[in-house]
Amino acid sequence: MTWDELWEHFYYHLRIKRRAKTTLHFYRTTQRALSRFAAEGDSLPESPVTTTVLHLRAFVTWLEGQGLAPGGIHAHVRSLKSMFGWAKREELLTSDPAVRLERPTLPRRRLPTMDSERVNPLLVQARKTKQPLRDVALLLTFFDTGIRLEELITLRRDDVRPEKGVLRVIGKGDKERSVPIGTRALTAINAYVLRERRPRHAGVQELFLGRTGLPMTRSCISILLRRLSEAAGFERAATTPHTFRRGFAVEFLRNGGDVFTLQQILGHSSLEMTRRYVTFLDEDLKAAHLRFSPGDRL
Repeated sequence: MTWDELWEHFYYHLRIKRRAKTTLHFYRTTQRALSRFAAEGDSLPESPVTTTVLHLRAFVTWLEGQGLAPGGIHAHVRSLKSMFGWAKREELLTSDPAVRLERPTLPRRRLPTMDSERVNPLLVQARKTKQPLRDVALLLTFFDTGIRLEELITLRRDDVRPEKGVLRVIGKGDKERSVPIGTRALTAINAYVLRERRPRHAGVQELFLGRTGLPMTRSCISILLRRLSEAAGFERAATTPHTFRRGFAVEFLRNGGDVFTLQQILGHSSLEMTRRYVTFLDEDLKAAHLRFSPGDRL
């Protein structure tokens, strides 16, 4: 069996499981990196059948030499572990060479999180764009629901259900869930639909459209957020779709929400996944300590 054949079998498995396009892209990135590594020397066997953990460790060392950050190397290791583990379970390989492949230790740093102090200046800039109603509605939807970028792109007009105060969202694995949305965001969406949304033809059912009347793409939203962040004086890393998702999670809990409801809203399969999204700020920890301080209660 060749490497290309193994990867194609794996991609077929992912498509059958209805994994998102972004998931397939994640694994294809590792496949391309592994191909470049093989092309630069003889450190990788021509067949995955004879591959050992030593070959994979050599690949990790090569990635380090390419200047890849620990987070990127960690992602490639996760990809290899997933693919080889699946191949072993499917009996395509007699052993799993990645089972003893170590993941690099990642620095535990706070990830950028959106908050009201950043959202308000972004909204001010959004009102100055060529499609202000759309851009305001988009920002408020991100911040008020915590939905993923792909979920927002595929959101259709009839997925907005104002009578129930929810959005019908199709998440990872083609799983459907209802996501609550507030009055302000719903009002912004309604204003955009009535006064600014102009689909190119009747077949365009997606909610958020570009200037051509076709659905917005990932790159389109990325460019929009970059322009808004530059106009507001923020670093680009502070205004990515995932900073909105993390910001929603923190604000939801800060305002009295519980972690079990948050898990359902975010569409996570486990509480551990939800926990990774929430890193409380110093003032949140200080406020909690003031309420429950053991020393003050002596």
